[in-house]
Amino acid sequence: MTTPRRIRKASRVPKSKRVDVTRDEFDRVLGLLNERGAILNDLRHNLDIQFKRIADLQIEIDRLKSVVERKASSARDS
Repeated sequence: MTTPRRIRKASRVPKSKRVDVTRDEFDRVLGLLNERGAILNDLRHNLDIQFKRIADLQIEIDRLKSVVERKASSARDS
């Protein structure tokens, strides 16, 4: 069996000392931020759906457990 590969933390990107930024560079950064924001919103939406599905499955499992327990206790009482 192989040992799992260690995943390093993301390193920080050093801040630039540069002060002058062109409008195109600024717009490009804003575009990237907006794109990543949309991706994060999609991920958050998908996670919400998955958690709701998990909650529904847990409710169903709990309901089935209670049915089995009731049948088991009624069989013992009989």
